[in-house]
Amino acid sequence: MKKSLLGSAQAGAVLTSLFMLGACANTYSAEAPSTSEGNSLPVFSQERIKADLEFLADDALEGRDTGSRGYRIAANYVAATFKQLGLKPGGEDGTYFQEVPFQKAKLDIESAKISIRNADGETVLTAGDDFFVGGSVKSPSGEAAGEVIFAGYGIQAPELGHDDLAGLDVSGKVVLIFNGAPTSFHTEIRAHYGSSATKARALAKLGAKGVLTVSSASGENRPDFSRFKRFLGRERYDWVLPEGADNGPQIGMTATISQASAEKLFVGSGTTFEDTLQAFKDGKAKSLALKSSVSMSRESTLSEEFTSPNVVGILEGSDPRLKSEYVVMSAHLDHIGINPNAPGDDKINNGALDNASGTSIMMEVARAYVNSGVRPKRSIIFAAVTAEEKGLLGAEYFATYPTVPQNKIIGNVNVDMPVLLYDFVDVIAFGSHRSSLGAVVDRAAAQIGIKLIDDPIPEQGIFTRSDHYRFVQQGIPAVFLATGFGVTPDGDNGGDIFRNWLGGGGYHSPRDQTDLPINYKAGAKFGLINYLILKDIADADKAPTWNEGDFFGETFGK
Repeated sequence: MKKSLLGSAQAGAVLTSLFMLGACANTYSAEAPSTSEGNSLPVFSQERIKADLEFLADDALEGRDTGSRGYRIAANYVAATFKQLGLKPGGEDGTYFQEVPFQKAKLDIESAKISIRNADGETVLTAGDDFFVGGSVKSPSGEAAGEVIFAGYGIQAPELGHDDLAGLDVSGKVVLIFNGAPTSFHTEIRAHYGSSATKARALAKLGAKGVLTVSSASGENRPDFSRFKRFLGRERYDWVLPEGADNGPQIGMTATISQASAEKLFVGSGTTFEDTLQAFKDGKAKSLALKSSVSMSRESTLSEEFTSPNVVGILEGSDPRLKSEYVVMSAHLDHIGINPNAPGDDKINNGALDNASGTSIMMEVARAYVNSGVRPKRSIIFAAVTAEEKGLLGAEYFATYPTVPQNKIIGNVNVDMPVLLYDFVDVIAFGSHRSSLGAVVDRAAAQIGIKLIDDPIPEQGIFTRSDHYRFVQQGIPAVFLATGFGVTPDGDNGGDIFRNWLGGGGYHSPRDQTDLPINYKAGAKFGLINYLILKDIADADKAPTWNEGDFFGETFGK
């Protein structure tokens, strides 16, 4: 465990330290960078980024878990910084805080029941051995019963030449589907369609009562279903719907079942699950109504409601016409807290790179704007959001219920876990090729001699895994930058460092702390390129637009 900067200080001493750190706000590097055209740019202070990061990743904040005391200290720190900079409060009731209402749901394991009836009679499945299900905040009680239909992936995407539901009537039925999505889909579209939430929403609209998901893996890749046992009863977070809000059509209950359980669903159908699985691998699987039925139910135990805030500051625009439009710069402030089961003595997941680094860079961008003395034409919202680690929940809440008119938010620039372990020479810009933001990123990168590269890790599905995606789902063009994979000026391989970080080098572990070899020069450079993107959007004559025919623009932008 790293020695705490704050020692055993209580809340008053913590806030004293907060304002002492704030006194460093005007400490900058001596020489301002220039663009390729020779124009001077704002200075981004390595020292200031380091000070902010070390505060936010200190042991005293205990990993900034959603709703925790440590997260609240971090939120107060960001709000105090926004106030010091003169940003307008963008939260509720004249504050910097949008208090997001949360609950935690835990499955009542004894209540979880699934039974299958086929030509051989009735089989009662066992939770953990045969099926897995979780609790739900928005649907605490779940139940579904009906005849079973097998529907491939359960994906209806005729625009991509794929429709598992063609000719099927799933109304009132329980639908059995494989997990994932076709590998022929573009990686970002595959991540969207492969989401269990996306599938459940689509099937609910068609009147399905329940969804059963089974793995499509076979041979040596066949999963050991028993691994799910340790997740039974795990708490799930979700935000609470405002009173009177419509959550739309809902599936009565969803569950994941073992392949052995799926085999029972095919009894009497004229084929077997194994044959269907092989046909599926060969691209020849057909959707069909099975000769079995299912009954399932479960109950959730809910926690008391609690809040965890998004922290929102607004730099008001200067243009009389455009200042009513907003560009959001977001960074998640939360991390995963304390893990009592972590190996070794250190149990605190400090989240130095994930995402104290991104939050610190966002604050430095706000600071650079304020200290430049030049306001953008459009207003800029700086939002440190909560509960990203719980499922992008804070960003989802803000994008769904923003504190400004939703139709006035015209773009999002997201900063999440820049891997500042090397002096990057290129960047990955997730989402940029889907809208006019692509040209914006190109211009920003060219200004400071940074190369823009294609996604080198498409298998990770990064596009749908960070907060920018919640803005995309509201039809708002968004971009999310990551440090690139090129060889650094020091001869290091950026891709190797990045992959090592994700693959066990510190990601989501107590090793993600301030004694990492963090390159704060890279942090300042990352702040600069995000500032250039933000400035271009805020000062442009026209708001960003989706590219014609883009999948996400067509799906959400209308």
